[in-house]
Amino acid sequence: MDNSLLKIAGNTGRRPVECDCPECRAQCRVPCLGTPDDILKLIRAGHAGKLKLTFWCVGMALGKYPCPVPMVQAVKTGAGCVFLSNGLCELHDSGLKPTEGKLSHHELRLDNFIFELSLAWNVAKEWIDKDNFPKVIKAFALIELYQKGIIE
Repeated sequence: MDNSLLKIAGNTGRRPVECDCPECRAQCRVPCLGTPDDILKLIRAGHAGKLKLTFWCVGMALGKYPCPVPMVQAVKTGAGCVFLSNGLCELHDSGLKPTEGKLSHHELRLDNFIFELSLAWNVAKEWIDKDNFPKVIKAFALIELYQKGIIE
């Protein structure tokens, strides 16, 4: 496991899970969030065209963080995550599934939700961690270069 995944697993008490029950598959209607490390791996693997600059606003909406968190994430299509293919994540077997997807499981319910332990917040924190700024800037720059047609 990479450092971000280890840190988030430790912060949330979650471990990588492989469940393909209908509830877990339904989570793919929304792209799972990736850390800067996850996103750089996806870009290096040729998936830049399936990623875009986004802003995570849940923390702000809940009054837990003062502003949106800029990040690069998988595109959401009308059918769900851009990586959803025939009801399954096409990244699953490649080891490129973003951190939230690796640690997410159907056991989370609204009645046991604690914001500070949420996977989304812990992934978002990786995008505002000053130690990750070089990776964040690189991810933003690579997506911009891809969108301008300068790199493939």
